[in-house]
Amino acid sequence: MFTQRSTRALFTAALPLVALTTVAACGNEKAPGTVKVGGAPVAGVNWAVESVTVDGATTKAPDGAYLKFVSDERVRGNYGCNDFDAQAQVDNDSVDLGKSTTTLMGCADTEQRAFEKTLARALADKNTVKARGDDGLTLTRANGDTISLAKQPAQRDAALVGTKWTVDTLHSGDVAKSLPKAAQNRARLVFDKDGKVSARLGCNSGRAKATVKDGHITFGPLNSTRMGCVGEAADLEKAMRKVLDGKASYRIEGDGLTLIAADGTGAGFTATK
Repeated sequence: MFTQRSTRALFTAALPLVALTTVAACGNEKAPGTVKVGGAPVAGVNWAVESVTVDGATTKAPDGAYLKFVSDERVRGNYGCNDFDAQAQVDNDSVDLGKSTTTLMGCADTEQRAFEKTLARALADKNTVKARGDDGLTLTRANGDTISLAKQPAQRDAALVGTKWTVDTLHSGDVAKSLPKAAQNRARLVFDKDGKVSARLGCNSGRAKATVKDGHITFGPLNSTRMGCVGEAADLEKAMRKVLDGKASYRIEGDGLTLIAADGTGAGFTATK
């Protein structure tokens, strides 16, 4: 059985990262609870990829591969190692993914890498969708290749307040990269119920006011220690201070938090114990 490595590093192939921070129904886009494909409501759950059949050969999916129909114009998921976020056209009998973003994580397992390519290629085409009872979907390409999906309970999002959020990626413009080894586990945030955030920045520690409203967090002046930093820890601290300067949009999905400032810089965090 494959194992999935987790990462929040995103590379934007066609969409700005800031566009990923909030997903809301607008215009003709359906609210998540109304989205149906194959005659079945699909929002509010992860659809685990069970297998992909290409040219008559079926390959079992790695653990963690899934699709999530966010709206009739957006689909998120995981290819088995890397995450993706795609524009889409979803209607009652088909799904057609458009421009997308995907993480750039090196997957060590060769079979895992091969499956990712197969699934990504299959999803790049328009697929007709049929429901299999109440708990399954089958996506079928024009050439007959299929993707088998099984319904899973929705993943509960971690709470912003009280969670220890550890930095694992830094965003700059359209690119977000994983931290170098020397900077890993050196920075984190903890938001408290009194509207404050405690921050470990890379070398120094600090505290600031944090006002949460309408998908944004506005940070007040950061009071911190003033130890000297060098190397990758110094680079991380500089980036963290920028993230905590003023107003940033935020999104929590599962155990991941993303903070993006107005200029497109930001950071990705994972909930840790």
